[in-house]
Amino acid sequence: MKKSLVLVLVLVLAGVLVLAAAAGGAWYKGWGPFAAHAEQAGAPAARPVAPVPSERYVTLEKLVVMTRSDGAGGRPRYLAMDLVFAVADKDAASRTTAQLPLLRSVALRTLSARSADELRRMQVDQIAALLDQQYVQAYGDPERMPFSQVMVARMMVE
Repeated sequence: MKKSLVLVLVLVLAGVLVLAAAAGGAWYKGWGPFAAHAEQAGAPAARPVAPVPSERYVTLEKLVVMTRSDGAGGRPRYLAMDLVFAVADKDAASRTTAQLPLLRSVALRTLSARSADELRRMQVDQIAALLDQQYVQAYGDPERMPFSQVMVARMMVE
């Protein structure tokens, strides 16, 4: 009786250790329920944004994106959002307005590469930082961008 009790305790302890090691490995790799931790750690760093001296904004309304499918049987999901670009002056506002088709295209390309679940797990600031990173890449240099900041004004994942 005593030997079987010791054997059961040893087996239970070994099982707990194996589960703890597996959970630690999953957390480290960012698998399963720990995926949000991995995304936050790997989130794009936001570039420093200079304060806008005047209150001028250009709006990109009704951006609708069909997100990447979540799997073989997953139904299509949509992201609807409005973006707002902070600009310094009237000239920058008119240049940003003239480039709205480019800004829409970059946002569409960037967001359609992600699944609806990925977008749901991201915070609004992370999405804005991701878009900002892609806009810097599209313009080649932050100084060439006619706006100083991109903000998410409205977002809905369906």
